Amino acid sequence: MITPLGLTPGLTRELDALNDGQRAAALHAGNLVVLAGPGSGKTRTLVAKAAYLLETQIPPRRGLAAITYTRHAAQEISRRLDRLGVRTGRRLTANTLHSWCLNAILRPYGPLVGIPAPGPGSVIDDRSDEWVALLQECLDGAGVGATARYERHAIVRIRRRLAAGVPEDTRDPVVAAAILFDQRLTQRGQFDFDLMIARSLQLLRGSDRATRLVAARYPWLLVDEYQDLGPVLHTLVGHLHDTAGVSVAAFGDPDQTIMGFTGADPAYLLELADREDFDHSPLVINYRCGKAIIAASHATVDGHRAHQPDPRRTDPGVIEPIAVAGGLADHARLVLSKIDELAAEDVPFHHIAIFYPRKGQLLNELVKALDSSIFEYIHEGDQRLPDGDLADFVRDCAARAVGGPQPVGYTDVDHASAIPTIHDLANDYRSLIDASGIGRPGGHVVERMLSRSLQAVEPDHDLRTWLGQLIEHMDLDAVARTSPQLRDRAAIGALHDAASRHELTVGDIAGALRTGKVTLTTYHAAKGREWDFILMPGLVDGIMPFRKWSQRHGRHMETPSDQFEQDRRAFYVGLTRAKQAAVLIYGEHWETGWGAENRYGVSPFVKAVLAKMGST
Repeated sequence: MITPLGLTPGLTRELDALNDGQRAAALHAGNLVVLAGPGSGKTRTLVAKAAYLLETQIPPRRGLAAITYTRHAAQEISRRLDRLGVRTGRRLTANTLHSWCLNAILRPYGPLVGIPAPGPGSVIDDRSDEWVALLQECLDGAGVGATARYERHAIVRIRRRLAAGVPEDTRDPVVAAAILFDQRLTQRGQFDFDLMIARSLQLLRGSDRATRLVAARYPWLLVDEYQDLGPVLHTLVGHLHDTAGVSVAAFGDPDQTIMGFTGADPAYLLELADREDFDHSPLVINYRCGKAIIAASHATVDGHRAHQPDPRRTDPGVIEPIAVAGGLADHARLVLSKIDELAAEDVPFHHIAIFYPRKGQLLNELVKALDSSIFEYIHEGDQRLPDGDLADFVRDCAARAVGGPQPVGYTDVDHASAIPTIHDLANDYRSLIDASGIGRPGGHVVERMLSRSLQAVEPDHDLRTWLGQLIEHMDLDAVARTSPQLRDRAAIGALHDAASRHELTVGDIAGALRTGKVTLTTYHAAKGREWDFILMPGLVDGIMPFRKWSQRHGRHMETPSDQFEQDRRAFYVGLTRAKQAAVLIYGEHWETGWGAENRYGVSPFVKAVLAKMGST
């Protein structure tokens, strides 16, 4: 393959290192859908494409928007481009959809059409008490006799469809409650992430000028995990492409659509792939999983999949199914036994992950067992600490301080766990500044501020003292005060409160510092990541897939088809995180928190894998 001339050396080497399919996608000149199977190098290909477009296709005063599902994925794109030696400056915007809508559409163009942009503290989180209370108020006002926390996902799906222009029956009280919710948010001068995106689409549809200005600034959109971003993103992308000629490269995998409960649908990605003005490029070589793990994952999906293992790999990987006669406490004990077995084989703890589908008795038993063991672990659902961009930045700073002054992460930890460098943290801080709408410090001021703030500390260093110094040196009070997100405004106080109440150390919050610790996380949070060994307990019908309790019938009901599909895809995602081995811990029954035994049999997903293994 002849690499184009005039590229930075890092990009030249990267293009040469890609396989044929990856390279073809990176160099493709037009609209493209990249159907990327598990472990196929999707992010690597996306980054190479972004670098190539910035260096060869996009004019110097224009830019590229890389839209991602999570902030961490956006950070990863920026960091990888930096490591390739591609100097993007302000030409690259890598951000979540709601952040891009805020900074690229609402703030600059909202005043043109009379749509206000969110002010400080006006964005509320859909997990906050305030959001849930407002939803309950709207449900009650519409005559829906339901509790907000049980209707949250239904309301989100309806709001997203309405924003995308999908007709809904307004006589339905739940639809009426969704409409009322948007009205009440607007009356209060508040937004949530969905309303920011909906208003951005409304703005573009109502203003040809704003559409042209956005298209001029961003002639290219690269969208990661397209299948999980839902109908509003799909409609917004179609509008910019069809009315203003914005070029689009969408990356995703229909089999890994795990956000269906919020309105995500693989049909949106497939619809884009079927358009005559889009080409599509499959990435089928799985560099993560061996042949046995790939075959097991295929047992859980309908139809043929062309995924193949790395041809250079000689071992097939391991699927280890283990039947448990007892209940969920026995599943948890078996997890500890398996970790002990792996430790005896000198497997580092940070190469091991335990997956659970959702909160409930399985998680309770796992936490209880791990807390009573000698094993150090990180529970990514730890609710002692606040959520949000600012809280995550503080946690990353803690990891850098505990990790020491060297600007490198641990080389044997996957990219989602690596410690950010000072340069990485400086870019993250600038993103916080941009979101807050206050001026950026020039030059390398931020790097110098961080270098002074992040002197090496021991993991057992008192968090309150360290936190006070970080807040002062980085002026985080000002960042919090001007942030549009209410959770960021509350983050500093919540961190101080958690530090005092739980007597936390710096090491306790160093979320990126995972070396020597087992990871306990959800199937959903595991997406885009990998571990050598994954442990999947609780594979019992009723837990995975989930069965909802019916008071009327006095039992857990059969899993509805949409919930079944959602959990099937989550299981597929979980299974394909394993580099060396996946341990499937299954049984015939499980217990509720009050001891009631539920016998619905082995998870149908495990049955499919066992049947596949028996036929090979």
